[in-house]
Amino acid sequence: MVQLQEILSNADIAISKDQVLLFQKYIDLIKSWNKRTNLVSRQDEARLVERHILESIAVLAAYQIQENSEIIDIGSGAGFPAIPIRIIRPDLNFLLVESKRLKALFLREVIARLNLDRVEIACERAENLENTSSYLKQFDYAFSRAVANLDIIYGWISRLIKPGGSLLFWKGGNIKNEIEALLLASPNLSINIKKMDARLVVAERDKKFVQIQTTKS
Repeated sequence: MVQLQEILSNADIAISKDQVLLFQKYIDLIKSWNKRTNLVSRQDEARLVERHILESIAVLAAYQIQENSEIIDIGSGAGFPAIPIRIIRPDLNFLLVESKRLKALFLREVIARLNLDRVEIACERAENLENTSSYLKQFDYAFSRAVANLDIIYGWISRLIKPGGSLLFWKGGNIKNEIEALLLASPNLSINIKKMDARLVVAERDKKFVQIQTTKS
């Protein structure tokens, strides 16, 4: 955890001793549950900070996430990116969407064991969310990391975002074809791409954010 503190400090992201302890509990829970269900690959168990936690937190170095924002995290899995962000930013409100029952149960245990408020779990397929009227135009941000292609996720959740809100996708490698498919389906979208901060994510891994900004009208 010393490594995590040093890296975040160098990236101008504040972290307290209590938050460091929360991250340690979180990592321990992942490793324990990983024996029962596939939360992360076995190879990544030893690289949770580098491959998952820092990559999740990198959004806070790239964007000014407004205080008390309502955020929906699509395909949360082991809790990335939502749980690390929530540990650092306890003012934010999250709905974690995970369709697999065991992973949803894991997320509920994380919330209970880490005593995280402002976090709810929806054990539901993302494409079914728009059938729940209370979710429509309710979120300032949508986050999604390594779930599906851009055009597919946008089709699932675009109606859940408030006017003027943003969809942020964690992506790696060449995404030219994904961008083209998205614009073919929705040609008037405003799309911005930003590389992840090299102080947090190794530049050679070519990790980036794709932001879709909705209009306020």
